[in-house]
Amino acid sequence: MMASQTIKEKFVELKNSKQTPPNARPKIQRVQEYLRSRKNFEQHYSPKLVSIGPIHHDNPTLKLGEKYKLMWAAKYIENTGLIPEELHKKIADNIDELKGRFSDDVLTLTGNSLQGFECLDEKLSWILFMDGCSLLHILDNIMYLLPMNIKVDQLALVREDVLLLENQLPYEVLKLLWKDEDESGLIKSMRSFHNCIYFCRVRGREREGGKWRT
Repeated sequence: MMASQTIKEKFVELKNSKQTPPNARPKIQRVQEYLRSRKNFEQHYSPKLVSIGPIHHDNPTLKLGEKYKLMWAAKYIENTGLIPEELHKKIADNIDELKGRFSDDVLTLTGNSLQGFECLDEKLSWILFMDGCSLLHILDNIMYLLPMNIKVDQLALVREDVLLLENQLPYEVLKLLWKDEDESGLIKSMRSFHNCIYFCRVRGREREGGKWRT
């Protein structure tokens, strides 16, 4: 008996599966359903104030965060003396490569609503440009209220939101938008941010336990 067309296709799929590179580059993606269903796990992937990247961009509960990001991006551009149109062009010129850093379902979700944009590429390039510039401002000023221009409790939310699983940007985006060609400055800024987060969490635990160290 001859194999059906479906069985033939299954054998082709089996044969081709070995061609998938075992070290394929990981992509930014939504948290898997088996994790989303866990009690209280949402705090690890769902932002409370600021969305970073496309996954939560259209969340209506984060509109205040959109206004803050616009302000932070403008401050970053002003402080660096860079030209916003040229920065955006860097992202737009590399959008095909940058799209490859996101899973297909994230791109589909992003393209479901194109209000104000002509196509997915245009929307995604703007999101990456705006969120990238605002994130770079955050990385440099997360310890200070004045340049962030927000309240203390909001600053704490921003610190946590930036680390969430579904609130990420490809490193290439930050490198394209960085103020100069010296990548070491960007790496130093990222390390300082993580040190700040660690310090704040340690101090927070000490305060809750009534233990303050000098």
